[in-house]
Amino acid sequence: MSLEKLVIDNIKRIRKEKRITQEKLAEACNTATSYIGLMEIYRHTPKLSTIEKIACALEVEPIVLFQKPMLPPDLEREAEISRLKASILSVIERELDQILRSWT
Repeated sequence: MSLEKLVIDNIKRIRKEKRITQEKLAEACNTATSYIGLMEIYRHTPKLSTIEKIACALEVEPIVLFQKPMLPPDLEREAEISRLKASILSVIERELDQILRSWT
């Protein structure tokens, strides 16, 4: 995931969690509502100064917008299981390819 996408996804998620409309966020940041809308569909990438304003409007520290959101423990466990499964399947697939190639 790109850093730009992470920041924008966090802005959108936190805005929705706090039930702040795009209009209210834009007003608090002294920007156009259309800018917020276009940013949330990845058409605009906010400057650092805009990210600071958005963080202030959302009442979070700017660093929060750059961090991966924490999953609840049960979802985090499921995500870890999925990562491990994918890793194991990848190893098995490579070994199976080698075995099949040695037979031909």
